[in-house]
Order: sequence, then C-alpha cells, then structure tokens
Amino acid sequence: MHDLMTQALHVVILLFCVTAMLNAGLALTVRQILEPFHNVRLAAFSFAASYVLTPLLAVLVAWILSLAEPLRMGLILVSLTAGAEAGPKVAEMARANVAFAVGLLATQLVMTIVYIPLILMVFLPEAQIQYGPLMLKLAVVILLPLAVSLFLNARYGGLAERLRPSLHKASTLFLVLLAALVVMADSAEMVRLIGTRAIAAGALFVVLSFVGGYLLGGPRPENRRTLAIMSCGRNAGISLMIASQVFGDSDVLLMITVTVLVMLGLLLPTAYWLGHRAMPPSSGTMLDGQPQAV
Repeated sequence: MHDLMTQALHVVILLFCVTAMLNAGLALTVRQILEPFHNVRLAAFSFAASYVLTPLLAVLVAWILSLAEPLRMGLILVSLTAGAEAGPKVAEMARANVAFAVGLLATQLVMTIVYIPLILMVFLPEAQIQYGPLMLKLAVVILLPLAVSLFLNARYGGLAERLRPSLHKASTLFLVLLAALVVMADSAEMVRLIGTRAIAAGALFVVLSFVGGYLLGGPRPENRRTLAIMSCGRNAGISLMIASQVFGDSDVLLMITVTVLVMLGLLLPTAYWLGHRAMPPSSGTMLDGQPQAV
C-alpha cells in the first residue's frame, strides 16, 4: 500500500508541476517575469535569502535543537534546494507578486543545480550526482510547460484566456492531492521521530526562513509575501533525489519529508490567511488576470 501511494505521489507531483507552470505562463509575459530583477537590490536580497540566509538558518536550528547527524544533514540538504514548484501557486493564494515568484523559481532551479554540487564537492567529495536526469527533469517538468504557456499567451491570447480557468482549477486540485498523499504515505514513519525534535526543527526552520524572506523583500507588501514564500519553500523532489544518491541513512530522507510536510502544513494556511487579509491587489499579482510590471 505504501509503495502504491508513493507511486501515486510521484505522478501527482508531475501533474501539479506541469499544470502549475502552464497556469503561470498563461497569465504572464517574459517581460513581466524579468521585470522584478531590474531592481538590483531586490534581486540581490532574493538570492541572499535563498542561498545564504536560509541554509544558515538550517544550520542554526540544527545546532540549537542538537539534532542527530542524519537529521541535521537532511535539514541542511533541504535548505539548500531552493525552487519549490508550488511557489507561484502559493504566491497566488497569498495575493503576492506571481510574476516575481515565477521568475525567481526559474532562476532558483538553475542555480540549485549548480549550487548544490559545488557545496557537496567541498563538504562531501565522494558524492556522485547524476546531472543528466536532474537537468532533464527540470527542463521537461518546469521549463518546457512554462515556455509553451508563455508562447500561447503571447501569440494566442484568446486561447490562453479560455484555458486559464481550467488549469487554475487543475493545479489547485493537484496541490491538495499532493499534500494529502504526502501525509498518507509517510505518516507511519513520522511516528518514530517523536522525541527526536525533528518536527520542531522543521517547524522552526520554516518559520524563520519565512520571516527572513519577508524582511528582505523590500517595501512592497506583495514582494515581501513572495520572497517569504519562495525562501521557506524548498524543492522536495531535488533534495530527496540527491539524498537517495548520496546518503545511505534513511533518516536523512525522512527528515526531508518531515520538513516538507511541516512546510505545507504551515505555508498553505498562512498563504490563505494573507490572501484574505490583503486588499485586492492589482491584477498584476494574480494568475487569473493580466499581470503588470513590478
């Protein structure tokens, strides 16, 4: 039963990533995605939050809570894998800057592929990572759907407008299924982590990285919400794949899973609350309208 749910989870992750990227691209243009990065300060703070502050917070949390070595390695590894595919969807829920979220996701994914091997070569030189499959996965699941939908929106605006509501509903459905399957697939394994401070570490890491991203997001509330979401949102697929290739201890994988579960459990209701608390934004921050430049 566990194997069946795990296989179903992989399929749902794939479907969610594809529909979320199609949904994002149908409401955006390349110019709108790149526009936030014309703000040098925002771009610099975004990368600092993703690749300096967030990993340092993971190290700090592991040290404060005295995590066992496998759990510490799992928390640090997941902190290094910026580029959560769900980020733009969660940003939409929070009435944040979706164009900024999509642009940041694209750059985070590319940087993560380069960043993690360099870090592992320094701290774990015997690690062997299969770059080909990783690059292919990111290209097919993330970059290709985004490129196709951006093209459709640019050349066939009427078709993009008609497709957008269906893809919006589909990506929302797959996000809910993703959260449910993660809980069902790994809930039994999580029980044995009670007393190890793993869950507390995951929660503290998510909260601190969210706050850190929010504080670095600049003066505009929608950018603050976006960077907060994209800072604490980590890429479970990449971190789990690397952990399975590099580390032999199953607790490393389990710590990543726990952190992702806590991330979903805290981030989704927080985004929903922020979205309802915020004033209705200009259509530029939403996936179901025509975005404007930052």
